[in-house]
Amino acid sequence: MQIENHKTDILILGTGGAGLFAALHAKKANPALKVSVAVKGLLGKCGCTRMVQGGYNVALSSGDSVERHFMDTIEGGKWLPRQDLAWRLVEGAVERVRELENEIGCFFDRNPDGTLHQKAFAGQSFDRTVHKADLTGIEIINRLMEQVRALDVEEMEEHRAIELVPAVDGSGIAGVLFIDMRRGTYRFVQAKAVLLATGAGPTMYRYHTPSGDKTCDGLAMAMRYGLSLRDMEMVQFHPTGLLGGPDTRMTGTVLEEACAARAAGCSMATATAS
Repeated sequence: MQIENHKTDILILGTGGAGLFAALHAKKANPALKVSVAVKGLLGKCGCTRMVQGGYNVALSSGDSVERHFMDTIEGGKWLPRQDLAWRLVEGAVERVRELENEIGCFFDRNPDGTLHQKAFAGQSFDRTVHKADLTGIEIINRLMEQVRALDVEEMEEHRAIELVPAVDGSGIAGVLFIDMRRGTYRFVQAKAVLLATGAGPTMYRYHTPSGDKTCDGLAMAMRYGLSLRDMEMVQFHPTGLLGGPDTRMTGTVLEEACAARAAGCSMATATAS
């Protein structure tokens, strides 16, 4: 079996919001670095970030606070979340939304006075969801993709990672073995640093709402390599979806909460009238 060899400085697996942000920050920090992003599908078309409809929760309004957002997060998680990570999430959200808007170029919806519009969303005690209509994920991923492509980041599309390859001396990961699905060949990419931004694997369930390409590849590779995994029982599902029956591909499709709420309201009204 012939394996092609390739070299890079930083190799990022996954091109959702996390992967593209990582590539963007790495390249800006040191433009001389060769940064490569690999994705099993097409850049900007894969992953769950693109599927986000609702928006991004962040404490910006007067009357709201990072502390209030933190408590909503902890209580919504039934006190199971790691509090240090939850705090980092809500505190960093303010910086991240400003970056998305002012540096990445995202056009979020605004109020008549020019402030960012924030709507109500489940589990929140304050209207704090920044959004772009119901296409927030597409807006974020498209703008990130534009920024990454402007910085000469190497793109490896339709490259499926199958193994993390350890260094001979045991000092760390030497690189990643891929299948180039366009050509049907194997490719080993040697890298000084490898970042896993592959998401998880909800497609192990018959019905699921995340992107169909989330097939647990990254977690499986990490486990085979010997890395520790935690909180594996915490699998994210969108709270509302369609069950169209076994003969349709619509089963498992995400259904916007607002639509589901209206449908539930109509059902309740009909039942009351009956």
